[in-house]
Amino acid sequence: MLSSTGFILAAGGLEVANEALFAPLATNKTPWTSLNWRLVPATVVLAVVVGGIEKLNAPFGKGLGMLVLLGVLIIPVGNAPTPLENITKVVG
Repeated sequence: MLSSTGFILAAGGLEVANEALFAPLATNKTPWTSLNWRLVPATVVLAVVVGGIEKLNAPFGKGLGMLVLLGVLIIPVGNAPTPLENITKVVG
């Protein structure tokens, strides 16, 4: 597996966990009720595209994968706030 693909899949998994678990727990709602299912195919398509970019230029593809992971952590994607905000609310 390409290194950029690992970063993209980690970002997608983190965002799915954020939508399904962290955001509902932070707002005292039932988990898994507000999951945006379109995140899964979007993650797969993005992993394939960035993997292709990494085949052409390895450092650029790997850096792009890292930027996607960092962006998911600090920029709200989907219907929920950022994972960092939700985790800090849950932890306390």
